[in-house]
Amino acid sequence: MLAAWMGERFFRTFRPAPDSDRGPFDALLMQRDLRVGITIGLLWDDGETPGIPMLEAAVGGDLEAASDTGAYVLWVPPRSGVTEREPAASDLRLLVSRGLGGLQPGERREVRIPAILRLAKIDAGGSYISVTGGLASEWTHLSENVPGAFHLDSRDIHRLPKEEAEREILIAAIRDRAHRLEVGEFTAVEVHDYWLVSRLSGTEPRGLTIIGAHEAFDSSDAAAVRRLLRAHVKRAEEQRYNGTADLTALLLVGSYAHIGDERVTAGLRGMNPSAYGGIDLVALVADGLVRQVLQPRSLPWESPAPTPIPPAAT
Repeated sequence: MLAAWMGERFFRTFRPAPDSDRGPFDALLMQRDLRVGITIGLLWDDGETPGIPMLEAAVGGDLEAASDTGAYVLWVPPRSGVTEREPAASDLRLLVSRGLGGLQPGERREVRIPAILRLAKIDAGGSYISVTGGLASEWTHLSENVPGAFHLDSRDIHRLPKEEAEREILIAAIRDRAHRLEVGEFTAVEVHDYWLVSRLSGTEPRGLTIIGAHEAFDSSDAAAVRRLLRAHVKRAEEQRYNGTADLTALLLVGSYAHIGDERVTAGLRGMNPSAYGGIDLVALVADGLVRQVLQPRSLPWESPAPTPIPPAAT
């Protein structure tokens, strides 16, 4: 993803180098004879995410059976696990496999995962819905013109759809149920969680790769993100010192529902610039996209302007 993004941004062709040539870096890109040393850092604490290996293998088998040699990524939303229980695990496998169908290199798509919300009416007065879970940010919109006070449990929602029209459909379904409830009653609202899949521009790694933090990690915890960021910056500086590269890049992998939720840019701005002064480029990959966090001050493939020659003395 970084190679494709850099190619589009800098109008150059970057190709991954063999692991034997990368030296101390986590990866190496080549632009003709120029070396781009890459440090890769995950923005979540170490921890196993149960269900990921099984789902990767199952969907990978589906792709192989269909003679699909593409490279795909499933971006698991934060605070969301990959279930191992049946029949939910098989249902998820089917939904993801179908969601990958027809994706072209570089394309992204939202896959609808069934989710259940729980809505209860607690008072006849007022016009208010208190919300826990993924719809908490929409509580003011949800509360418009509802007849009474309600509580909504939306913990099954981990990622809202990108399109505003899809969000309006979701909110309208909840409001409609609210109008039918009497005080003391509750109901289940069947909706969807919107997970993202994408196809990489190249063909490696073949099959499905799943990227996501374990359920216990809170990506909105700014202090935790800053701590992890400092550790990755330090490691990137060490690799730069010990390696040979014409350009160094720190590629951070975040667990965010939407890349607009990222805390990396603010975290880097809060650091002492001398801590990352030797790193040329910092980029974040999340939600199927790449975002530049630190712009290179200079690029090795751009020749410096020639020094003007003063006119000869007469």
